[in-house]
Amino acid sequence: MSRYNVETEDGASGAYLRRVLFGEPETSPTPRYDEVMGQFYIQVLRPLCWAGLLQQERVAASYRFEEAMFMKTPLWRAALRLETDGMARGATRH
Repeated sequence: MSRYNVETEDGASGAYLRRVLFGEPETSPTPRYDEVMGQFYIQVLRPLCWAGLLQQERVAASYRFEEAMFMKTPLWRAALRLETDGMARGATRH
């Protein structure tokens, strides 16, 4: 949870969060479904949005999870106290 705390402080795209947490998606000559991104959205991002802890904003008319922006809500700040509060994005990278 602390990694999400830092990375979503000022908002982060689904693609950025996917790369930071799970690495780059596999490349192929033809576009294909990113299973990791799909499962990450279904099992982590969407439930955090439903709980009111994250807010999802879609870019234009796109429904791609990779392009959506995810930001912490006031509820996140009110309900959670984490060691990484106040850390700058990228400070937890190794």
